[in-house]
Amino acid sequence: MAITSKDLVALLKKHPVAIGCGLLSVILLAASYWRSSQVSALAEQLKEKEEQGQRILDDIRNGANLAEQFDALAATTKELESRLVRSSERARNQQYFYRLESDTGVKELNLQPMGSGGAPARGPKPIYIGVGYTIAVQGDFRQILDFLSRLESGQHFYRLVSATVTRDGVRGSTAAPGVITTSLNLEFLGQP
Repeated sequence: MAITSKDLVALLKKHPVAIGCGLLSVILLAASYWRSSQVSALAEQLKEKEEQGQRILDDIRNGANLAEQFDALAATTKELESRLVRSSERARNQQYFYRLESDTGVKELNLQPMGSGGAPARGPKPIYIGVGYTIAVQGDFRQILDFLSRLESGQHFYRLVSATVTRDGVRGSTAAPGVITTSLNLEFLGQP
């Protein structure tokens, strides 16, 4: 038995509410299925937007005093760079050791500049380098400690590479008893 269009129209006229509700149910089920497939994509978009909003709020919060912080950093950087040695100013660098010698009363036996840690053969030129010196001083225990203390709390930043301390006046030495000789290999933080 074949259903004709006349039969369909008669069925539609006989049960209009039921057929309308059935069609509406099918449409709502299709819309619900389509909407549920979009939920995960929309949830991901919501998460990204919330993270972006939080980053913007953090940037606003952290950027409130940015100008003052930059000025403080610039002033500190200027003060720190004033404490660096310049590898090109050899006489001025050696004058630093001569002042320490005269302030502490030690006798300088030897002061030799060493090769600076200069720029590598390849790659970018470094901002900071090591400017090396070897110094040997002689004095009593108090004078040597004073010299080391003034060097430690001095104007320049340095790294002690090696140190040798010997007590003179023992086993036929020509120096007076109680005299200490200290040899230091230092590397100052500097600029080329």
